[in-house]
Amino acid sequence: MKALVALVAICGRLAIAQPMPANITLKAIFTDEKERDQREKILELVLAMGLKPGSTVGDLGTGYGYYAARFAKVVGPNGRIYAEEIDKPLLNKVRQRMASQNITNITLVLGAPDDPKFPTGTLDAVIIADVYHELDHPDAILNHVKKALKPGGKVLIIDYLKPALLERSRAEQAREHNIAPRLIESDLVTSGFTIGSVIDSYATGYDGIPMFYILATAK
Repeated sequence: MKALVALVAICGRLAIAQPMPANITLKAIFTDEKERDQREKILELVLAMGLKPGSTVGDLGTGYGYYAARFAKVVGPNGRIYAEEIDKPLLNKVRQRMASQNITNITLVLGAPDDPKFPTGTLDAVIIADVYHELDHPDAILNHVKKALKPGGKVLIIDYLKPALLERSRAEQAREHNIAPRLIESDLVTSGFTIGSVIDSYATGYDGIPMFYILATAK
């Protein structure tokens, strides 16, 4: 339990700006994810992104590999997940996870703050979860994501917004590690994506903070 409390307090997957520690145990990660599975709607995401056996998916800012591990089961042995992180120790933690869970269809990618370094024209979909509000170069990231997607490929962005911050400026929201859907929508349209849907009440995150997601398609 102490390890789980430490993970929730430090990991930075809710609206707090602390790095995700690479020295956390896999046991603590898996314990947290069991609770997380009760809140998140993985099947809804799979259907929204159109994932199926053989799909190729990018997970930008994979963290401990929560989505990568679950999507790997969906796409199967003929599919591929590109799990990207800019933090090499975190990628090593995902590598440990892959060995522990015998996952063989995840490729680890060491990205840069302005470039996830996904292969060009390869991906059917990209997920950016609990990460977008931290991006220093969102336009550059979206442009690279678009280049990595096949024509008609989808990007799904999940993030948090405290209701009290809805009308605040982007800078004020960023200080709280939140972001409003309208700001992400604007970035997506500017980068040449078509907005498909905006789900304002996707789930409730840690500390009861509402989560939303935006689904967009590459033109």
